[in-house]
Amino acid sequence: MYKTLAYLVVFVASLCSTAEAAESRWEKTELGETAIFPMANAPFPHESRKDGYTTKDGTVYPRDPHYVDNSVAVFIPAGFRKGPKTDVVLFFHGHRHNIAKSFEQYRLREQFVAAGKNAILVFPEGPKDAADSGCGRLEEPGALRNLLTEVMETLVAEGKVDSPAIGRVLLTGHSGAYRVNSFCIKHGGMAEHVTDVCLLDSSYQLLDPFIDWVASRKETRLFSIFTDHLAPENVHMMIEMRRKKVDYGLLADEDVTAEDLAKNRVLFVYTAKRTHDETVQYLERWLGATTLPKR
Repeated sequence: MYKTLAYLVVFVASLCSTAEAAESRWEKTELGETAIFPMANAPFPHESRKDGYTTKDGTVYPRDPHYVDNSVAVFIPAGFRKGPKTDVVLFFHGHRHNIAKSFEQYRLREQFVAAGKNAILVFPEGPKDAADSGCGRLEEPGALRNLLTEVMETLVAEGKVDSPAIGRVLLTGHSGAYRVNSFCIKHGGMAEHVTDVCLLDSSYQLLDPFIDWVASRKETRLFSIFTDHLAPENVHMMIEMRRKKVDYGLLADEDVTAEDLAKNRVLFVYTAKRTHDETVQYLERWLGATTLPKR
């Protein structure tokens, strides 16, 4: 009897310590809850960067520390309501950035909360502090589906959602994130879920998947804000969309209204007043204009 009781005490204690460990992973503020998890389906480490990366100008980024971080950050805004499915917004950082730096510099959580949508933010670590657009594992077919499946299974285990079922998926990113978003659209395995894409001065290359996606799926929405240096690429997208009979809007940053963001399925916004980094400030306005339910 005493041995059984001792086993029971140890078992209960282990459950308590496990629960406490899970809680300690989450940073809680008035904005909501944030946790960072190591994940097997994160972009890196990956064979594509097993020897690091050398840029065209000869700058060398070794594998360690730039391609060994398998962190995936998850932010759940205060007031988030659980449901049978969870809507997800993915953000990808650009060159010479990382999760912590982007959260602070771009106030991603603050923007997410201000947008007022009932969704979670998922932010995988990319090439860490490197001038590199490579996205490792997320360039592979089905990789976005694998990552989000792992994210949702983790959140169920953490007690943050009731079901691993995914609702709508929205993709966004800044600058060099064009590559990962393009591969996610092309063959990420979530075609039936991805409804919106937001390019924050992030239209350098690999644009055809975005064009084809919008042309073939009438319910999808694309937003692209661009500065001078990406004007030719955005003109290219507009020309191709015209050829495919896709209607779009083109506006100057200072003229954009909330109604414009909501009514245009495809919207290009040229900004002369914002710097490359300042285009990320549009995250709140774009997300707020989507048809995701409010918190």
